[in-house]
Amino acid sequence: MIHRHLEYEGVPTDQRGLAALDDLLERGDFGDWRPLAKAIAADPFGSLAEQVRHLCDAHPMQGTSPLWRAWIAARRARAVGRTDRLPRASLRELRESAHVTQAHLAASIGMSQSDLSKAERRGDPKLSTVRSLVEGLGLELRLVAVDPASGASTEIKTP
Repeated sequence: MIHRHLEYEGVPTDQRGLAALDDLLERGDFGDWRPLAKAIAADPFGSLAEQVRHLCDAHPMQGTSPLWRAWIAARRARAVGRTDRLPRASLRELRESAHVTQAHLAASIGMSQSDLSKAERRGDPKLSTVRSLVEGLGLELRLVAVDPASGASTEIKTP
């Protein structure tokens, strides 16, 4: 798609300037939008999605802006719901991947080895226990609340 003075044929969608993106959103059609939609779907929280949201807010396009905002929100909600985005591990697997024995970790956090064993097997351990175990491994525990509709996230402060 070539419009006005903008030349971006062959330029990857995520490397186009704001003027080219604005032109694409305003004057493009479904065929022109396909690469943009594909790039946003690959990273709905990335800078390209944010640029499109910004353009839709700064330069509302009749009919198009609400569609793009809704589509990005839907892609973010889908991405948040995916469990394959982050690796998952049980407390035991986390400890074993750090090559730490139960006895060593238990001693370093002031817990008996027996209690640590029970904590690793427990279906829903206390947050304080998880924090102690994670920090005992030299890691940092972060708790984040995510709104699937907007993709907005907030880190929860815990004592």
